[in-house]
Amino acid sequence: MLKCYKKRWQLYMDTGESSKEIRPEIVESWQRCEAMKVDHLGGRGSLVSKEVLSRSISKRKELIRVARPIMENVFEMVKNTSYSVILTDEKGVIIDLIINKDLERNHVQLNFVKGSKWDEQSVGTNAIGTCLTIDKPIQVNGAEHFCEYHHKWTCSAAPIHNNRGEIIGSFDLSGRVEDVQTHTYGIAVSSANCIEKQLMVLESFEFLNTTINAINEGIMAIDHDLKVIKVNKKLLDIFNMEEDSIYRIDVNKIFKGIDIENIVLNDKQKMSFSDTIISIDNKKIEISLDISPIIVNDQVSGAVMLMKEGKHIRQEVSKLAGFNANYTFDSIITVDPRMEELINTARKIAKTNCTVLIEGESGTGKELYAQAIHNESLRKKGPFIAINCSAIPKDLFESELFGYESGSFTGAIKGGRPGKFELANGGTIFLDEIGEIPLEVQPKLLRVLDNNKLVRIGGTYERDLDVRIMSATNRNLIEEVSKGSFRQDLYFRLNVINLKIPPLRKRKDDIIQLAKYFLDDLNNENNIRKRFTPEFEEYLLAEEWYGNVRELKNIIQRAYYMTDKEFIYSCHPVTAAEKTTEKKIDLKPSLNFKDIERESIIRALVINEGNVLKAAEDLNLSRATVYRRIKTYSINLKEIKRLDSSLRSG
Repeated sequence: MLKCYKKRWQLYMDTGESSKEIRPEIVESWQRCEAMKVDHLGGRGSLVSKEVLSRSISKRKELIRVARPIMENVFEMVKNTSYSVILTDEKGVIIDLIINKDLERNHVQLNFVKGSKWDEQSVGTNAIGTCLTIDKPIQVNGAEHFCEYHHKWTCSAAPIHNNRGEIIGSFDLSGRVEDVQTHTYGIAVSSANCIEKQLMVLESFEFLNTTINAINEGIMAIDHDLKVIKVNKKLLDIFNMEEDSIYRIDVNKIFKGIDIENIVLNDKQKMSFSDTIISIDNKKIEISLDISPIIVNDQVSGAVMLMKEGKHIRQEVSKLAGFNANYTFDSIITVDPRMEELINTARKIAKTNCTVLIEGESGTGKELYAQAIHNESLRKKGPFIAINCSAIPKDLFESELFGYESGSFTGAIKGGRPGKFELANGGTIFLDEIGEIPLEVQPKLLRVLDNNKLVRIGGTYERDLDVRIMSATNRNLIEEVSKGSFRQDLYFRLNVINLKIPPLRKRKDDIIQLAKYFLDDLNNENNIRKRFTPEFEEYLLAEEWYGNVRELKNIIQRAYYMTDKEFIYSCHPVTAAEKTTEKKIDLKPSLNFKDIERESIIRALVINEGNVLKAAEDLNLSRATVYRRIKTYSINLKEIKRLDSSLRSG
């Protein structure tokens, strides 16, 4: 048979005639070799550069890693024959091989070594180059090779594909032609198939591994004996452990009090905890936890745990709830030198973590400053949570600020609930109207300020906090301290940096500036161009503005919507009513804060026709606070409604 191969080869090389006995795939390969001007008297492999070989080995490192054990197993089967085992890349470059010692000299003579290229263009028809060209397994024996140098060889090779069907290499068995066996072809094919399947498994594993490492939750898989079998990188971060150590942990000890074995592994039930604490090396970690059984053929083989740190959950909740700051220092409209100096001071302290107390009358923009400081700080990516202390019922104050544990009181949500301080973790909490905080809650707030830790109602565990505290008041806190309604130590702890915002009536230059800003906003919102008359601007400058910027904005809005022409002349008819009412109620300007506050409330009530809810919204106070002030200042609500009614009827 081998002599027949030789005669057919010689006939083809001499005359170009191909015998019908020659396999079509061999003839087609010879024709390709002729077209590429391959020297049929040659056949030595051409070595690629070290750089090319290095790139190929690096590119196909997974192929080499998977194929090497298979190559060793195959060589063990054929080592008593004259066969070597070869692995190439998709271009026919040998990237790994196991040489039979009996063939070592032949390998060197033919350059059949690592880094040598064995495609058809380089060495003519051969199992490696031809199988890569036709993308099919093939066995080439003796004179079926295009080059005469190879006529002493037999080789069987099969292409190797990735999971997308692309050729990434070939598996080859080459030996002396006199040892040709049909089963070597089968070994080459089955070996290539085995490599492909293992590559698919490896790729699936890597895909799964990459996926679970990309998940922003800690993942831990355990077997039925509660041994850790798999974790992702996020879990290592949460536990602050090295991978080697985590596989030795005692699951029962860490998840003490959670009956994983009976509920999950035996009863096949899921378990969920929105807020729980685990202990690792005497360090407590707050997490949310979901545990699901792994069920195969109706048998539980283990469980998967999903964990997320409590602080990250609360940050996400804060974002979803819209706890963020919208204003910056650019949002503060002013030309007043004192205000500009105040802004410069606020910019400087923004980069620090110190507590800030912002003082000013209602409507001066205290929260605007707090938001601007937050947005200029290193915490700007964290939550900004503003709390109006006057709007929280006294009996709910502590739970609202500091949270509570499950079952701590009747009506408590199962699993407990974080307070506003925990939700503000990593950001800023702004306590507006701090003077309204109940006296009995003040010591706990002081403790939070002192050690940056808190204990929920009904809890025993101190939770670490990373929160900047800013507060604001329109009251004289020193006076409240002297009356015993505000703790002196808390006042000094809150008042590390003090910002006093001057009232609008003391910065007259800002009145027209702000009025035009509000007018521009209204024009843009309504796509209408209205303008102030000189008379209206004079009216604005003549007002006392005890309601400050909030009152000014309210007046501009009413004047804008009450005027159906281009020019705004006055704030009629409400302004006239206000002035008449003021005369009847005898409002007199005073620098006493209580008088100012009383007059602001009366003005808001008059403007809103005695509607307490609307007045509270204008004053940025809670309805309960306005009712308390009405009672404190003995404001006759019926008289205001009666006067308003008589004004409208007159």
